[in-house]
Amino acid sequence: MLQVPDDPASIMNLVSNLQNIAWENLYVTTFIDTNTVVLAAKIAQQGVNANFTFAQDVLQYINLLADLIDEYETLDNAAPLLVTAPFSDPAPSVQALRRVLFPEVDEGQAQGRAILKTFLWTAWQRSVMIYFYYILQIQLIHGYSLEWSSLFAVQGIERLSHLDSHDYRGDGIDYMCNWAFEILRTSRSSLGLDFRTMLSRFDSHFAGRAGRCIKGSDLTCQGNVPESCERFTGAEAKSQFAHMSTCDGFCKKIAWSEYSYIEIDGARGVHLDNKSNSLQYCQASSSTMAISHVWSHGHGGRPEQGINLCLHEQYSSLAKSSNCESYWIDAACIPSDPQLRKEAIKTINTVFTISKVVLIIDKDIQSVDLSTPCIETLETLLSILLVSDWNVRAWTMLEAIRGRKNVHLLGKSGRLMSLLELFWKVMNEGAIDLGILLGSAQHLLLSSDPHAPICVEDAAFLLSQRHASRITDEVVIWGLLSNLPGDPSPLKLWRSQPCVRTGFLISSAPRIEVPGYRWAPQSPYIRPQLRTVSLSNYLVPGVHQHYMVCYQSYDGQDSYVARNTGSGLEGRWLVRDVDWTVLAMYRDDFCLKTPLGDGHPTQQQFNPDLDPTIEVYEQPDTANACNLIENLISAHNRVRVVRPLTTSGTEPYRGGRKRGERYGMVAAVCALGPSDETWEWKGVYQWLDEIEHLTWRIEPMVIV
Repeated sequence: MLQVPDDPASIMNLVSNLQNIAWENLYVTTFIDTNTVVLAAKIAQQGVNANFTFAQDVLQYINLLADLIDEYETLDNAAPLLVTAPFSDPAPSVQALRRVLFPEVDEGQAQGRAILKTFLWTAWQRSVMIYFYYILQIQLIHGYSLEWSSLFAVQGIERLSHLDSHDYRGDGIDYMCNWAFEILRTSRSSLGLDFRTMLSRFDSHFAGRAGRCIKGSDLTCQGNVPESCERFTGAEAKSQFAHMSTCDGFCKKIAWSEYSYIEIDGARGVHLDNKSNSLQYCQASSSTMAISHVWSHGHGGRPEQGINLCLHEQYSSLAKSSNCESYWIDAACIPSDPQLRKEAIKTINTVFTISKVVLIIDKDIQSVDLSTPCIETLETLLSILLVSDWNVRAWTMLEAIRGRKNVHLLGKSGRLMSLLELFWKVMNEGAIDLGILLGSAQHLLLSSDPHAPICVEDAAFLLSQRHASRITDEVVIWGLLSNLPGDPSPLKLWRSQPCVRTGFLISSAPRIEVPGYRWAPQSPYIRPQLRTVSLSNYLVPGVHQHYMVCYQSYDGQDSYVARNTGSGLEGRWLVRDVDWTVLAMYRDDFCLKTPLGDGHPTQQQFNPDLDPTIEVYEQPDTANACNLIENLISAHNRVRVVRPLTTSGTEPYRGGRKRGERYGMVAAVCALGPSDETWEWKGVYQWLDEIEHLTWRIEPMVIV
């Protein structure tokens, strides 16, 4: 007989264990449904045949499963409340479903409905897994493709949006950075996937190690914003402190020969056959090994200060083992002088594109012994790579994209591992749930033309969660990815663009404060924004509610392309004019309040000084948009809310919806002054759209 413990903690542990046992014993989770078996067989028949139409058909099936889950949840929520609208269709199939799922006598039906929901969810998740496997196999064989990459945008993961890293990781070790895992988890190609194998491999390898996200602490960061982690924002080392394991740590530094550096035009590399006491340079070429790393791991610095001799000897030895004649590393090849630095940065694309080998140096990756790698070791290596400091930075992403034709990882004792070989081994011999996480690292996949420019919208999407130490570097990298000069001015970048995909603009990115370009994102990096909405009324004057938003940018693929005239953005939009009457209806429907203690789960975090009994907005950003619109109308402006259209300009753009965002639909607010002829962009806000009698229409606009 099962003995029930007395203390609350033990009772909760017992309940948790029973739930786990029940889940594992459900047939719908342990057995595989027929459709999934058929889908797996069809994908096996395709092999490495790049059948795009087939992939689209599978995506349609997965999205149908997602729609079924959504529809079933609607029915499940409606029946207990005696809401009959969803069952009003007299069709026999609808009425039969109603009788089976929601009989008049509801004995045991709640459990049955839960099992059916579990079945649908499990079928969706398994289908996504083998579908992603097919897409990645195609790209491993045929090279990275933007067209194929777009197929990762599946429906069905909105219900996961309230989960955080802890829900996935549980009691995982603190050594894994929560922000690095958050980037992996929220990638559109990772949402809804199974991370258990990846987490198990990582935790086993680093068992016993404490966190290192915060200086002076053994804890990891919260993972909610990048600024909470000093591995990205506060841990940059301005000089080299790393040494070889065989070095006593006191070797001298070897500095540059400024004369040798200046004598070379264009991209420079450090010459290996060097008998001098200083770094000597030659032209970077197809015989150069390019090194990609993060400064906080001790390989940073500048050539005029010098690099540690033991590291120079290691770089030279590794380059020679790869039959290279020179090596490139920023610490030796990018000087501090502003003009020389600017010139060197302009050559980064060239260096990594033409180099014979690109070598990734990361201290966590270097902890893996690659002398006799078995599949478990390779799974561990991939698990570490996906959340490594190297893999979540902006500069290293650029270097990986430009140099991905021959990337190698540096393991323990100087052992090298081809990245492509690692991917192939894990995908074909390892755990499929781990292998398909490569979808979040498509910048590492082989490309037929690594030097090809990436359009501004795609480049921004890739960089949207990647941190660079200098704010201006974000725009520099943005330009370099698009084969632009790499200027730190976002205005210059946008002035070079004759057009823009309008779907890309619907994000919380800050905008350029220049006439004609207030619609243009100032940076590709989407940082969480702390916004404030007034709660003031005659009872509680001067009180404000703080909340956080982070509306991610999408690449805008398949959205309407507007023309950048320099004096405004000309295009077609889905619009809804908002006057006093419409505003009042929106306030009644969406500006509802609830006590702080019962409201949005993050409200108390951002409002620690508010009385928990004070009522705050359930949808604060919609309330904020309404307040903005009220102020604009009061100033005699015409106001409208705008949403992007598809490429044809005839129907609403659906990209970016049902991909896991936490805020529902978002839209831009635009205003037209009494004497104006163009609409001014005022910002992007959550704008819920559930009022059926408020219609949208399509209209051309010039937005400034």
